[in-house]
Amino acid sequence: MISKVKILITGANGYIGNCLFHFLKKKFNIIGVDCENNINRDIHKINLLNSRKLDNLLYKIKPQVVIHLAAQSLVDETINKNKYYNNNVLATKNLVNLMKKNNIKNIIFSSTASVYKKNKKPLSEKSKVEPLSYYAKTKFLCENDIKYTKGLSYIILRFFNVCSALSNPLVGELHNPETHLIPTVVYKSLKKKKIFIYGENFDTYDGTCIRDYIHIEDICLAIEKSIKYLIQNKNSLLLNIGNSKGYSNKEILNFVKNKIKKPIKVSFKKKKRGDVPSLLCNYKKAKLFLSWKPKNSNLHKIIKDEIAWIKKIDKMGIKRKFKNYIK
Repeated sequence: MISKVKILITGANGYIGNCLFHFLKKKFNIIGVDCENNINRDIHKINLLNSRKLDNLLYKIKPQVVIHLAAQSLVDETINKNKYYNNNVLATKNLVNLMKKNNIKNIIFSSTASVYKKNKKPLSEKSKVEPLSYYAKTKFLCENDIKYTKGLSYIILRFFNVCSALSNPLVGELHNPETHLIPTVVYKSLKKKKIFIYGENFDTYDGTCIRDYIHIEDICLAIEKSIKYLIQNKNSLLLNIGNSKGYSNKEILNFVKNKIKKPIKVSFKKKKRGDVPSLLCNYKKAKLFLSWKPKNSNLHKIIKDEIAWIKKIDKMGIKRKFKNYIK
């Protein structure tokens, strides 16, 4: 039975990992791993670089599928490059080697659309790869380690801009500091704080850049379908997971302003070096192989669920930090 399939999630306390844990726990036998503490007894505190502890866990639980989400993920070149390399590349190498040792054959890996060369056209899996940030470079190295490990069946998912919150249970994003556009705009609009937007003279219909936003629930659905695919098939896949419809920064600002029915404070700054006018996903391959499409990634649901999440963590008294820049 599919419900008895044992799944190990790495990075289970992170944004995607925490949402996925709650999304899947009634459908599969879910065990989580994270380097941070958690009161959830099904999430084990283990650093993936700790071979002994990780080996013991893999030997003990023998998962049919590993979902590898753990990573140094903030796209910020001020972070020590050793952290990216250790927590992304070396951790992945260690995980894959120990999977092989314990005869665990299936892995789903969360990669990023930032590995692609920037292009005005929607990006497909055949688009040219040119990772510019060190984060993207390490993710691409991880992809190759997984691809070239003999005896391993994999699905590599290149995510576009993951956003918003699960609505049931209500679980969402809580980075510290926060740099992503959707939570920054919604939170600062509700709190009457100034929002900084970089670039008002892009070659787009309103002058601000356009990005592909994908609701976390659609991410979880894509991973669930990937689990079922790997169990039923032995061939491997590389797939884009995005919306294919882009939203501009001004479109998001106007939508939030109308939704909360309050004026918002916005300051437009000079656009950042390297930013491109538009980044969009072609997800036809995911639709073909997984029968997946983004059902929740319209702006109405994205913003509604983000507002609900922000109100929840406000009631919990959780303080949030934001950087002036966003991505």
